[in-house]
Amino acid sequence: MVIGKPTFVPVQDLEMGFEKMVKIAHSSGVYKQEKIGEKLKAERKQLVQGMNFYLKVVTSIPGIDNHDANALSQAIGSVQAIAKASKEQILENTDLSTDKAEMVSRFLRDPKFYLRPKFN
Repeated sequence: MVIGKPTFVPVQDLEMGFEKMVKIAHSSGVYKQEKIGEKLKAERKQLVQGMNFYLKVVTSIPGIDNHDANALSQAIGSVQAIAKASKEQILENTDLSTDKAEMVSRFLRDPKFYLRPKFN
């Protein structure tokens, strides 16, 4: 089958021709549904991977756990938006403590802070 050109299917009578047309249309629809399903699965996988990377970046901030990272994601958004947000905006829009909000704003803005060696 070529898109834009009708498919020629030889049949013996009109009733058989109608059945063939229905089968072809049905198989084409099923194929399109499968393609859509594959696309949705791929998009979901990409979103999950993106969220995993987001969580890795935000939880690398000292004192920030998954709950805090999810709260920041829902209230503020991307890592870039979090970096631009002030301590007051973080406190206003999330349930983070003052210390954690200060840590987030300092960590993402001060290169001397996030580039220094970390000892566990």
